[in-house]
Amino acid sequence: MFEIGEHELKVMNCLLHPESIETAVTESGLPQKVVLDIIRNLVHYRYIKPTDADGKVVNMFSPDKLRAVRFVLSAKGISALNPKP
Repeated sequence: MFEIGEHELKVMNCLLHPESIETAVTESGLPQKVVLDIIRNLVHYRYIKPTDADGKVVNMFSPDKLRAVRFVLSAKGISALNPKP
């Protein structure tokens, strides 16, 4: 089971709209390596989804072309940010 911690929440709050990894690094204040690891986990557990420049969901993307991919919260990610009491 994947638990969402403080750092994951910081990154998720940066991805309310499709954003690049650079934007997530800048806005979260976390090191790039940490943000990359968090994003990989959030994609794997479907809290965020990768999109292209047109906003279409990308199923597969190469780590070499990671800068061309934007990330945005999925419905599961939005639910995780706003837990019901």
